[in-house]
Amino acid sequence: MRRRPFPGAGAGMRLVFPPRALADFLTGDDGPDESIGGIGTAPGGRRAPFRCSRMSETMKKRLRVLYVDYSVGFGGAVKSLSLMLRCLPDVEAMIITAQDRNLVNTWLAGYRVWPFRRVVNYRTLWRVRSWIDRRRPALLRWLLLKTVAVVDLLATVAGAVRIAWILKRQRIDVLHLNNSFIPQEAFWASRLVGVPCVVHLRGFASDGGESVLRNARFASHVIAVSGAVAADLEGTPVYPDRVTVVHDPVDLDRAVSGDVARQRIRLRHGLEPHHVAAGIFGRVIEWKGQIVFVEAAIRAMRQNPDLRAVIVGDESDGGREYVERIHALIRGSGFKDRFVLAGYTPDVEAYYAAMDVVVHASITPEPFGMVVPEAMAAGRAVIAADAGGPREVVTHGHDGLLVPPGDVDALAAALLRLAADPAERRRLAENAYRTAHARFGIEANASAVRRVYDVVLSDRPRLSGARPAPHVAVGAP
Repeated sequence: MRRRPFPGAGAGMRLVFPPRALADFLTGDDGPDESIGGIGTAPGGRRAPFRCSRMSETMKKRLRVLYVDYSVGFGGAVKSLSLMLRCLPDVEAMIITAQDRNLVNTWLAGYRVWPFRRVVNYRTLWRVRSWIDRRRPALLRWLLLKTVAVVDLLATVAGAVRIAWILKRQRIDVLHLNNSFIPQEAFWASRLVGVPCVVHLRGFASDGGESVLRNARFASHVIAVSGAVAADLEGTPVYPDRVTVVHDPVDLDRAVSGDVARQRIRLRHGLEPHHVAAGIFGRVIEWKGQIVFVEAAIRAMRQNPDLRAVIVGDESDGGREYVERIHALIRGSGFKDRFVLAGYTPDVEAYYAAMDVVVHASITPEPFGMVVPEAMAAGRAVIAADAGGPREVVTHGHDGLLVPPGDVDALAAALLRLAADPAERRRLAENAYRTAHARFGIEANASAVRRVYDVVLSDRPRLSGARPAPHVAVGAP
């Protein structure tokens, strides 16, 4: 049984979906998720406080935007999207996502949502290819890899047709990709239907490989999450005037949890009032630098017995061996009782409140580093790696401390400095709070993104034929 072609497919062209069972398998479509009109909800299903101005009566038509979120598992991309959508009252948001139902219900409730690539996605493909790489003989491995490539291609084609169908059927004005220059099928659909495509670049283009060079020239506009990300676009087929920097937002209403939450978390983990708790937050994966944090904390603990180190987060793909190395390092330190391994928690704001110092220790430049402005908004003293996005967020010595990435000695010295000086911690924390609340509110982020939509729709830049840009023009949000 075939679905009817979408209207406007072009003269002499009849586009139809693959048979339903095959299309549903390839794209992960198990039927439309439940959705209702209105704004999203906060974690746990609670209605999020709506602090932004609502749609004015003079607005005659809401802009229809389809957001493609090709991420699997919770992360900064889906959180930032959820926060931004709260403050776009004149945008009718629709979302196609690879996230599971539980995460959709938590972060994307209140919008029309279609599932996408829930089976054949980048995480599944990575796991399957990793398994195949260990197979013998070589001929079997080659055949299996070819089979996976064919399945991925079929999923891409089915996804492109499906996205194009949604674009036409829902009369979408702008296609917004939430995860950089992926997925490939979204660009095919954009070109086929003629809908402008905005790319939210949340990582460095130099890490994207062929997908950036192949797809960048088709982007109508690029929103970079930091100046560092924008600068990394040099040498790609993106015109300088198509790049705007918009830092990710922080939910300022939830950032400050108060003394009750602080005492609850500290009591749970045996943190006494005189203990100085330093915490690192995020996925436990090597480039996030948890081992650097542990090594620095061990060195600092030798000089300050009141220091406690807290790791908040769980392992990411391929992170099991890394987690075991961390555990072994802690066991062999002689300070096992001074470490807290909290694991994953949805109550991250309460853990910020429980800390005296929040550490960002990524060993490679991070595109933005959401933990840094979140901790600052919570009124915590911050130590961050002096590279990438955090360098743009923290002013060294004023609202936080910056240390060279991967430098255990420098991080240990910064921990000792703040552990020994409550007044300095308080001064940095107060300045950090003011900085975050002045620069990283949701409404400012959403307004900057909305202006990008206006530019795209008014200028309708060329979708092809761009030459490599000699430099990047960075716009201020």
